[in-house]
Amino acid sequence: MILTNYFINRELKRLASQSASRLHQYRSLRDVHKVLFICDAKDWNKARPCIERLKAMNKVVNTAVYAPTAKDVPTWVSNYLLLRADRDINLWGFPDKSLQRQFYGLNADVIIDFTGEKSAAMYYLVLKHPSTFKAGVKSELSAYDFSLIPTSGNSDLTYNFNQLLNYLQSIAS
Repeated sequence: MILTNYFINRELKRLASQSASRLHQYRSLRDVHKVLFICDAKDWNKARPCIERLKAMNKVVNTAVYAPTAKDVPTWVSNYLLLRADRDINLWGFPDKSLQRQFYGLNADVIIDFTGEKSAAMYYLVLKHPSTFKAGVKSELSAYDFSLIPTSGNSDLTYNFNQLLNYLQSIAS
């Protein structure tokens, strides 16, 4: 149970403002070997084909999933790191320390985040992850190295993923 979001939101603003000074290393899709794919549990059916597509390109894909409660966690066959809001977040809105260690231990050339600020705890993990290239959908506190700006009303994960892949393939090494 989260008592208040004040502290996590304050920390997110601080981390987002510091993101310009951290190390950045833009990579084309050809140079990416390990991907950390992050999504909401409600989007899992749309995310799964995207993950399979990355694996078909010979990418090592780790997955992190955000679920508000146990009833929101779908059953699936993949390996994933699950952040459950009702169990893994403390009173101040921060993720559990052991979950943080697991998340930061997932090596990634690029992080593809489709949760964004909707999940403050997951966004906190993304901002603190040591990866040097982070991509996602632009939002108010967006601190990604590469941000997609969705067309009006188009927040479809599959469409945004295809756009992201298209742009990553065009980045010159």
